[in-house]
Amino acid sequence: MEYTKDDLIDSSIVQNLIDLGGDEGKGFLKEIIDLYIEQYPDLLNNIKSGSLKNDSVLMFQSAHALKGASLNVGAKELALLCKKVELKGKENDMSGISELIIAIEKVYPVTIEELKKMC
Repeated sequence: MEYTKDDLIDSSIVQNLIDLGGDEGKGFLKEIIDLYIEQYPDLLNNIKSGSLKNDSVLMFQSAHALKGASLNVGAKELALLCKKVELKGKENDMSGISELIIAIEKVYPVTIEELKKMC
């Protein structure tokens, strides 16, 4: 599936981050995005690990954390996918998790590309 910038990014959140940074707004946004990029691999690995071990608590907690981080940077499609994983973990439902993880892995790089364009 092809995504547009509007599908991936909540521009109002990104603009709020730029405004929050004051005179260094775009630099502040870049720092926030860099922190998000730094967190992503561990959180995704924990989601994967939870799904492979049938550890719904680990999967739920990691998806919840990645959802929150995604919302903070305006990555709305990623947040939506993480919410789906989070709910499945909460309900101890492992069906369809592999597909959701694949979707997260596909959406992440294009989201980061769009976010970086905004810096």
